[in-house]
Amino acid sequence: KYKGLLGMNDLYSFFYWGDYNAQMAELAKRAQSEPWSFGNINDYSILKNYMKHTFQKLQSEGKIVTAKYYCIFNTGLYDNYNEPIYVYAEPNNRLGYSSWIFKGFKDRYELGDLKIIDLPERADYFSDPGKLIFNWHYPVNVHYEHILDDLNTAQRLPERIRTSDLALETLKGVIDSSIQKVTANYKLAIPHYYNNRIQLMIPLYFNKNNIPDVALVLNEIDGKCYQARTCLSMKMAYIDARIISKPDVFWLSFDTINAREEE
Repeated sequence: KYKGLLGMNDLYSFFYWGDYNAQMAELAKRAQSEPWSFGNINDYSILKNYMKHTFQKLQSEGKIVTAKYYCIFNTGLYDNYNEPIYVYAEPNNRLGYSSWIFKGFKDRYELGDLKIIDLPERADYFSDPGKLIFNWHYPVNVHYEHILDDLNTAQRLPERIRTSDLALETLKGVIDSSIQKVTANYKLAIPHYYNNRIQLMIPLYFNKNNIPDVALVLNEIDGKCYQARTCLSMKMAYIDARIISKPDVFWLSFDTINAREEE
């Protein structure tokens, strides 16, 4: 039943969802309450990204259960009774469509009523806990050229930094200060999942209002150093962090992100 699929399948083509936006709205309603969209637009962009990457990770771990009459996987989310929520699908016999048709989100009791007892585990991002914690013994090597000169990356920095004659000096000072802060408090470094690996993010403050502008990404290399090649906007950082777990530090909270948006 547990199949490691040959080649990665996209969540949206593996199942026929019908109205996917409506399904995500239903999942958000059923799961324990947390923000799944930015601002006042209920597009569930955070939840959609979470589901997409969770499905990919489950495939890589062989945790998509397929049987003759059903397919299920563990979303990694819990309902208000702390019960795990599963995706339940049945074979789709219509030609030209996905192999499975989504039938609903189920808990263990509901699946038990369907005589489905052998249930899959959630995605596992914690097989190497050491990668989730900042190690202050490792040097941090920063690719300043990419951060300042790459168009996509540089535009995430505050405009006054991008256009400053002292952009490099300012960036170096801010990064050094952030590294000192995370060295004193390793909990400031938040893990996120990108490109099939765990990375860490630390906040960069270019103002004195205690609201970070971007998150610097640290990629640990062979237990020897961190390579810092890019930075993320606060929204990007939250989306990537939520794949693993709901961020619970002040610098990557919804209140902080909203405060920055209102500046």
